[in-house]
Amino acid sequence: MHLIDCHILTLPRFPSQWVREMRNDLDAEPVNQHWLPGIEGQLGDARAAGYAAGVAPFVTSADPDDRIMPGTYAALLQALHDNPGAPFAWAGERLVDEHLEPWSIRGQVREHVWPRGYDPISHVCNGVHVHGVKLYRREVVMPLLDQMREAGRCCEFMLDLAIVKPWTVRKSAHPLAKGGIPPIHPHLHKTVQLPSPTWPVHVPMVGRLWRQHRDNGFRDFKTSDFDRMAQGLGFETMNALRDVVVRACSPTKA
Repeated sequence: MHLIDCHILTLPRFPSQWVREMRNDLDAEPVNQHWLPGIEGQLGDARAAGYAAGVAPFVTSADPDDRIMPGTYAALLQALHDNPGAPFAWAGERLVDEHLEPWSIRGQVREHVWPRGYDPISHVCNGVHVHGVKLYRREVVMPLLDQMREAGRCCEFMLDLAIVKPWTVRKSAHPLAKGGIPPIHPHLHKTVQLPSPTWPVHVPMVGRLWRQHRDNGFRDFKTSDFDRMAQGLGFETMNALRDVVVRACSPTKA
């Protein structure tokens, strides 16, 4: 038995070759594999069932149309060991086409890796900031399974926001006089955001190859899906949630 339970949701639309590739990737990783049938149109229910599978102290998921890079889960597990207050750790991703060739725009390969780590404003304003491969402590996920079911298509986004609660970020007076870290925007001095003990930790590596194809689930997401998720977190709309986080986290003048 490994320390990580990994669930994989299968659907008939995924080519069998892609599924075999993912299985081979996971066979080389320190994870207990739980291959479960996906539920078309009910991602929240399917993900909740996946995260409930097994008894290992850490949980994760993988999509059968992607590829996991060697050593990803070991690196994430080490990050959580080194940061016992972090509820989860995540690695970045590289976008690729159906043949695993780099997906580029104007000749620039698209990778979602963040050298500066977690940022609460980016979390709510950029859907690929906390994305890629995520490894959670089981105890922070289990109480949120019912909310995941209610959140529908945006259940994974909801899970991360419900754990981190970026709208509750703490602020403090300017710390430079006390030898602290500089503010992100020095010209707006006097206030900075402090890392919360519940913030996740980022491992700045490419943890997966995110295959882009016509059947990617995210292509069907609508504004109403994000609003439904936000309402489950106590906000009227996704825009309202973003506004609260931006106000809470932006440096302010004295």
